[in-house]
Amino acid sequence: MKNNLVRASAFRANKSTTQRYEAAVTPFVKVLYQTEQFDLANEYNPHISTFIPTENGIYEITAKASFCPSKSKKDNSSKHKEDHYKCDYCKKDHCKCDYCKKDHCKCDYYKKSKSSKDKKKHSSKEEYVASISIYVNGDVLDIENGFFDKSRTIGLSVTTILQLQAGDRVEVIFSAGANGEILAGAPLTNFQAVRFPSPM
Repeated sequence: MKNNLVRASAFRANKSTTQRYEAAVTPFVKVLYQTEQFDLANEYNPHISTFIPTENGIYEITAKASFCPSKSKKDNSSKHKEDHYKCDYCKKDHCKCDYCKKDHCKCDYYKKSKSSKDKKKHSSKEEYVASISIYVNGDVLDIENGFFDKSRTIGLSVTTILQLQAGDRVEVIFSAGANGEILAGAPLTNFQAVRFPSPM
């Protein structure tokens, strides 16, 4: 009876160090999961963050990555410029005089204030696209993506069921339209797989 049993296959790994992400330099990056929680059949390699099954079968694979986008440099520069606008009427920086509150005023401060208010009405947040994918032997087999607000940290996860062959290489790839950091921590960024009992 023991000779007919197939060795159990399951692992879970977590990210132990933060990973810098720069969209313009490397749009698609492999997520590194350096710390194993368990690996029943010794199939996960934490040095290359790759799952390599030793048996053919049906596997459920789940990957998660938490991402914190960097604050845009544009935000700081535009704020700095606004501080140096001068009213054409009273010649003061960042003026709030009664003259500037009138619609006929054409000074830089009035135009800047008005355009800022109009922009806030139409768009209160800056968005970008981010995705997490399961790659097998270099091909994407499942993906999860969406639009996200640059002002907050996000968590992306993808779960899929695949038929894998012994020796297949399973990796996790991340992509985003903003610079930032892929965060470390077991609850935040993790990678796991388990094989289902099956005749395959």
